[in-house]
Amino acid sequence: MNEPNEGIELLYTRDCTAWPQALANLKAALSELNITEEPRLIALDTREQAETYSFFASPTVHIHGVDADSHGRRTGKRGLGTGRAYFEDGRSLPAPSVTLLKQALLELYET
Repeated sequence: MNEPNEGIELLYTRDCTAWPQALANLKAALSELNITEEPRLIALDTREQAETYSFFASPTVHIHGVDADSHGRRTGKRGLGTGRAYFEDGRSLPAPSVTLLKQALLELYET
C-alpha cells in the first residue's frame, strides 16, 4: 500500500465535477509518455487529509507529492476547495490539460 504523497495521485473532493476530466487527461498524458503506473484516486473529506496531502482545491494531480501545476506549488493554502482553475494559453480550464500533465510528468516522475 502506498503512503500519502507517493507515486501519481489524483486528489479530489466528492462534490467536484471536474475530476473525471482530470483523470482522462492524466491517463492520456501517461499513455503518451509510455508510463504504465496507474494513478491513485484519492477522495479527500477532511481538513486533516487536506493538510496531509498539501491539498487546497479539487481536482489536483500530485506526482511524488508535488503539485503537477507549478502555480499550485506556490500556494500555502490548504482546505477542501472545489472549482480549481488551471490556466493555459490565456484560458481558464477546470482540469489540468494533457500538455500540463505531460510537462509535469517529464519534470517530476521518476521510475
